[in-house]
Amino acid sequence: MLHKLTKDGLSNSKTAQNAALIAAFCAAFLAIGKLTLFFMTGSLIVALSALDSTMDMVVSLVNRKIVKFARLDPDHNHPYGHGRAESIAALGQGSLIIGGGIAIVVSSVRQIYDVLSGISLEVNHSDWKQIAFFIIAAFVSLFVTKWLKVNGLKLKSPALIADAEHYKVDFVTNISSTLALILIAVSGYTILDPVIALIFSMYIIYGSFGLVKTSINELMDHDIPEEIKETAKKIVKGTDERILDIHRFRARKSGHRYFFDFHVTLPEDLLFNEVHIIIENIENVLSSEFEGDVIVHADPSSVRPEK
Repeated sequence: MLHKLTKDGLSNSKTAQNAALIAAFCAAFLAIGKLTLFFMTGSLIVALSALDSTMDMVVSLVNRKIVKFARLDPDHNHPYGHGRAESIAALGQGSLIIGGGIAIVVSSVRQIYDVLSGISLEVNHSDWKQIAFFIIAAFVSLFVTKWLKVNGLKLKSPALIADAEHYKVDFVTNISSTLALILIAVSGYTILDPVIALIFSMYIIYGSFGLVKTSINELMDHDIPEEIKETAKKIVKGTDERILDIHRFRARKSGHRYFFDFHVTLPEDLLFNEVHIIIENIENVLSSEFEGDVIVHADPSSVRPEK
C-alpha cells in the first residue's frame, strides 16, 4: 500500500510543516546575527548563543519532515499510523534540552567556584550592541514559541509542542543573557554571569522533564487525560438517545491521533441494521472530532455491562 494523506490530513500536514519552516527561518536569522556579532565583539556568550540558535534551526528542519511522516495514512507495515514518530522526536528534543541544561549547570558551578576561590573571570560584556541584539533575539524567540505552541495544540502535534518548548528555552536564554550583560556592564561583577545562568538552567531542566514524561507516556500507551475522556463520552452519548450506557472505555494517544475502544449498551429489541447504523454514527462523529480511530462494541441491554 502506498503512503498517502487524506484531504484533511494533507492540509494539517502542510500547516504543521509551514510552522516548523517559519521557526527554522527565524532560528537561522538569529544564528547568522549572533555569529556576525561574535566576529564583531569576540564575546564567548554570543558564540554559545549562536550555537544554540543553530541547533534550534536544525531541530525545526527535522521536525518539518517528522510532522509530514507522522501524518501519513496507515499502511501494511504501520496499521495504526505513524503518529509515534512525533513522540519519539519530542522525547529526543526533551533529552537534548536537559543535556544542554546540565552542561550549563556544570559550567556555571565551575565558574562560581573559581570566583569564590579568588580566580577572576576574564569577561568583557561592555559592548551594548550585544545587549540590543539579545533583546531583539528574545522577542523573535517569544514569537516563534507562541507560533509553534498555537499550531502544536491546534494540530495536536507533540513535535511542534516540543519545538515550542525548545524555543522557550532559547527565549529564557536570551533574556538571561540580556540581564547578565546589563548587570555586568553596570556593576562590573562578573560572577553574576554564571549565577544567572545557573538559575535559568535549573528552570530549563525542570520544564523539560515534563516534556520527556509526556513523550514517554504516549509511547507507553498511557491513559489520556480524564477531561478528554469525559468529552469523548459526552459526544458519544449525544449521537443517539438510545445509548443506555458506556463502559470498558479505553483510549490512548499516538502523535496527533487518538484511539478509542469501548462498549455501549443498546436496547435489546433493536434490529441488527439499527445497531449497525448507531455504531457507525458513533465512530464517524468521534473520529472526526479527534482525528483518530474508534472501535465500538455493542451490548444488548439484557446483558449486564462489565466495568
